[in-house]
Amino acid sequence: MLDFFVLALPALMAAAGIAGMVWAVVRMRRLRAAWRSGIEVPGRCLRLYATTTTRRQGPHRSSSTTLHHVYEFTDADGAYHRFEEAGGRATVIEGDAVTIRYPQGRPDRATALPPGDARTWAGTGVLLAFLAVFVAASAGFTVFYLTVFKPVGEKVRERVEEPWQPPSAPPLPSAAPDDVPPGFPSGMPSGFPSGFPSGVPSGFPSDLPGW
Repeated sequence: MLDFFVLALPALMAAAGIAGMVWAVVRMRRLRAAWRSGIEVPGRCLRLYATTTTRRQGPHRSSSTTLHHVYEFTDADGAYHRFEEAGGRATVIEGDAVTIRYPQGRPDRATALPPGDARTWAGTGVLLAFLAVFVAASAGFTVFYLTVFKPVGEKVRERVEEPWQPPSAPPLPSAAPDDVPPGFPSGMPSGFPSGFPSGVPSGFPSDLPGW
């Protein structure tokens, strides 16, 4: 259960990063299809607004501003369309006339960006590089957890859960050594040694110096 919760977050982060990369690639393919279709119709900018995204990394903070345009146009069949697009040029303001391009039969994929727009290509490249690093970091955390952190944690848990056992005493000898003689020694001396005074002197000594 713990593994599921620990690995769920990086898995979701990696999935979100991959989804972002797929979206960026699909968007560029659609733009290229619109640019190469050769279908161009006049359009007009209805609205211009900006959104600011702030990112915090510890004490540091960074922000980025993205322009959004709302366009309207009439396709080759006379149908009226309106769409919103991010990343347009700041020189295009409300009421300006623009050229709209879209793939054959897909006016819902229209764009007002000029063909081969350098800012669009650069922004897509930076986004793909950032998402690639993001996905690699998520995968690296997963590998580190499974190969390093999890085995160490299992060993620590085994040590903690292992019941304590007192140190075992050394085994007692089952029999006396063969080189120990049985009984008491037979040659032990008895009595006092020869020459040892056997009597106690009586009276006081006669050779004490006089007073």
